[in-house]
Amino acid sequence: IDAIADAIEQSMKKGHISTLILLTLEKGPSHGYNLMQIIKDDTYGVWNPTASSLYPHLSSLTEKGLIEFTTEMEGKRERKVYHITQKGKKTLKKIIERQQNMRKSLLSMIMSTIGITDSHIPNDFESLFGPELLEDTSLVGKTKNEKLEILSKRKLVISKIGDKLQNVANEIDQRIESLKADGK
Repeated sequence: IDAIADAIEQSMKKGHISTLILLTLEKGPSHGYNLMQIIKDDTYGVWNPTASSLYPHLSSLTEKGLIEFTTEMEGKRERKVYHITQKGKKTLKKIIERQQNMRKSLLSMIMSTIGITDSHIPNDFESLFGPELLEDTSLVGKTKNEKLEILSKRKLVISKIGDKLQNVANEIDQRIESLKADGK
């Protein structure tokens, strides 16, 4: 089971490399090796592209006109420094919009699989943390039992989010301590 899940995860990661390259280059020009390091650092090691996985994506993005490069000399070596183009910026904006929609639909599917529907989740993120949660219009017209079910499932969702946020906070603490210990 782990091997199957790992293979699916690797496939999903490959699909995001081009997006990660565009996101990185939107911050500023970079050469290939530096791109690999930035992607690894910015994703906390979740994505750790190798040269053999990165350079085909750079070639493809260049062919599509989404990035371009200039050649600079570093010692006796030539090095390509990549830049995002206007077309690349516009494409990146569309990719981000589409990925947000995909993430939202995937989350909806996962939630429905565990028995939580959109009516159990407020429309906006801020409502999760304010009094609006209890006054949500999705409760209007519901029976007492329906309201109890919706609010119970919302509480479950919020508890799971809280647990996840606590795990993330703990990981951040570990990274902070690791960075302090490195002395960098």
